[in-house]
Amino acid sequence: MPLTSIQLYVQGLLDELPVPGMSQPLTAYVTPPIVDKLAGPKAYVWGGTLAVSRQSGNRGPAGAAGFKKLMWDADVWLIYLTNPNDASVDTEFPQVVDAVMAQLWSTRMPLWITSLGVPIPSPVTDPPAGASQVLEIGEEFRMEYSPVHTPASNRMLFYSARLALQIYEAVQA
Repeated sequence: MPLTSIQLYVQGLLDELPVPGMSQPLTAYVTPPIVDKLAGPKAYVWGGTLAVSRQSGNRGPAGAAGFKKLMWDADVWLIYLTNPNDASVDTEFPQVVDAVMAQLWSTRMPLWITSLGVPIPSPVTDPPAGASQVLEIGEEFRMEYSPVHTPASNRMLFYSARLALQIYEAVQA
């Protein structure tokens, strides 16, 4: 339900996202592979933290119940490995971060999603069981941009950043 739907929804927004100036799109995961080649930009989506409150209405069966207000701080961890001798080394990773932020800022809201995070086409008059509504994403977020690291064994530059996205989801409950 909500944790599943939010993680999969954000992963679906970011997976295969084109990044300006790069030949490979961003690859997004919820659970990363055990062994993963760091070829191209990567994103890892994690549920983060959640605060829940009752928005309105009585408790009862779906259709008669009020709504719960779910305020997520979902984490998107971005990583990128590159050659320090590339002419565009100063702009490559910032372009990854910018592409992700632009995707989140331009996402259509409000939006109904299934329990597996799949967007439901509008207009919605009778959402399927287990569906929830995403009312905000990317309106507020925090970013932590780590200093670049140089792994000794392969003489590359390893970049990483964390976006903590505030996502407002409403669930009938």
